[in-house]
Formats: sequence, C-alpha cells, structure tokens
Amino acid sequence: MYSRELEGKTYTFGVSGKLWRDALLMYDHQTRSLWSHITGEAIEGPLKGKQLKPLASMPQIAWKTWRKNYPKTKVLSVGARESLKRDNYADYHKSQRAGVSGTRYTDKRLPNKSLVIGVQVQAKDGAPGRPGEHGRNGTDGQDGAAGRSGSFDPYNTQFRAYPLTHFAKTAVINDMVGEVPLLVFHDKESFATTVFKRNVAKDVRTFNSQDGHFVEDNTGTRWNLVTGEATSGKEKGTRLERLPAVNIYWFAWARYYPETTVYGQ
Repeated sequence: MYSRELEGKTYTFGVSGKLWRDALLMYDHQTRSLWSHITGEAIEGPLKGKQLKPLASMPQIAWKTWRKNYPKTKVLSVGARESLKRDNYADYHKSQRAGVSGTRYTDKRLPNKSLVIGVQVQAKDGAPGRPGEHGRNGTDGQDGAAGRSGSFDPYNTQFRAYPLTHFAKTAVINDMVGEVPLLVFHDKESFATTVFKRNVAKDVRTFNSQDGHFVEDNTGTRWNLVTGEATSGKEKGTRLERLPAVNIYWFAWARYYPETTVYGQ
C-alpha cells in the first residue's frame, strides 16, 4: 500500500497490463509513468526515479476480526460477490511456476514459491522503508544488484524475509534488523500478518503469543496486534509503531531485493 500523494500532487493509478521482472506495473493517469507495485518506484516515464511513500497496513486479515476491531469500517465495492469467491490464479499458486517470463531464478536460500513476509527497515531515524532512496533497482535485466552497488544509503535500509514456515508453532517472532527491534506477527489460521517496532518509548520489549491476535510482553502488558494497542496496565491505549510489510513469494522478493537476509539463516 502506498500514498498517492507525491511532491504536493495527488495521483490516480491503474494496472498497465505490462510486466517488469515478472510483476505487474501500475501507471498513473496524469503522466502515464509506469510504477513497480513491489518497490513503489517509477521505472519509466516523466516521473522515472520518483518514489511513492509506503504505508503500513495488514496485508491480509479475516473480515470478522477486522470488523470486530474497527466496526465503523467502510467497505469498497469491487464487483459481484461471486467473483470474489473465485481465485483466477489458483492453478498458478498450486504450481511450481515462478512468473511468466521463463526466467530461471538462482537464489537457492529458499524454494522459489516459498511464502515469506518481506520487511524493509532503516537503521537511522525517519520514515520507515525508503526503497527508492537507498539506491535504484538498476536497469531491466540487472536484477537490482548493479543499480544498488556503490549507492550511498544515508538511511541504511535493510531487507529481511521471514518464511511463513517459522510460524507453524508460534505467531510471533522477536527479531533485530540492524539496530531496529522488530515484532513480526503471523496467524496461520486467518493469514493475518503485521510488523511493529517492539520498543515502547526507549524500552525494548519481548513478546509472547497469547490467544488469537493478542500477545503479552515481558512487563505483563497485553497487546492487540490488529490495532497495535495495549489493552491492559498503565500503558493501556499506547500503540506500537507499525511498519510496512508484504506477504510475497520468495522468488519475487529476492529478485527485487537480492541483498535481503533470511530469518533463521
């Protein structure tokens, strides 16, 4: 999810039907520039090199859980209900095919179609996740590595992939990426995923799973990870800082961010 505002202007977007590195490209109606939906960067057109600001959101969550926590939510109508029950990509998800270009992917740290949570963080203070400013993704065919090498990165942006297999027995992972303490949550039943900084003020907390989307930290405070809010104790009402994250196939994440680390490796 990205903000549509860029340098004081608001843009509207559509799907171009074009692919770049086996991923669909968006276009903006105002300049017809092409944008990567994975990086949020314009790769062609008048706005080439510009970067949309990523917004933190829950990549997926059961509707009943969301509605319970946000009862005043408005629902965007996206067409007939029957169309929502059909997955047009079901065969692709079940197969071992990686994209449509026929490109052979060589990052063997994980199987190509492994599902991961992709996270990007910066070690210095500022807005989280600045993928367009730590070095461009390179020209098409370079897979990003050439575009990033030698680039000065004032924010020390770092990337990490969390395989969903790590959440078979626990819903939370306490991790450090650089100097940033992270709480990564994934519920295998609802597929809800969210990532937070796990510090409250200057105090870094350690979290343990409770029931559903609730966790408890090492001070005994209980937190709702749908809202990111403390529900008990003197910190009741305090919210954790949510970070952008995406559920994505490994081959796609690794192709766009080849310098990514993998949790557990």
